[in-house]
Amino acid sequence: MRHGNRVKKLGRTREHRRALLRNLCRSLFIFEKIETTLQKAKATRQVAERLIEFAKRNDLAAKRHIYRYIPDHKLVRVICEDIGPKFTKRNGGYTRIIRKGPRLGDGAEIVILELVEQNDASMIAQRRKLIERRKLAEPKKEKKTKEKKTRETKTKAKEEKKQEKAAKRKAPSRKTKTKKK
Repeated sequence: MRHGNRVKKLGRTREHRRALLRNLCRSLFIFEKIETTLQKAKATRQVAERLIEFAKRNDLAAKRHIYRYIPDHKLVRVICEDIGPKFTKRNGGYTRIIRKGPRLGDGAEIVILELVEQNDASMIAQRRKLIERRKLAEPKKEKKTKEKKTRETKTKAKEEKKQEKAAKRKAPSRKTKTKKK
């Protein structure tokens, strides 16, 4: 019996379960439709609908609460400005679960979790590009020039040492000169 057990553990630790649900919610809000197992979808549905409730309010406190769960400013803006207003007339039931059937590998029930009111495909593609566009920090040019200079000086020093060794080998010593004569 499940007396007092309110959390579906999904066979994971607390941190892993929390990360999984965050990632599923993030994907749901970006693509508006995800494919997953039934138990994961049910757990994700609870979290996503709660976040949509906050997005409907669209005030600073609500945005901060959503940001605590999905730490991405661009996505929080999309949730509050695009997704939240679509559900202002609804009091719940923002997502639906459509069953697809068992997975071939292990027989797990596969479902599609989607938002009830969706945008067109071009809008979703544009949103995905906006959110997933991340600039990688490029190293400064000064550091590169310093590294190149140090590499160049090291190679020059090695070449000079090689030339000195070669010059010593070519120049005969005094002892060898006296012996030959």
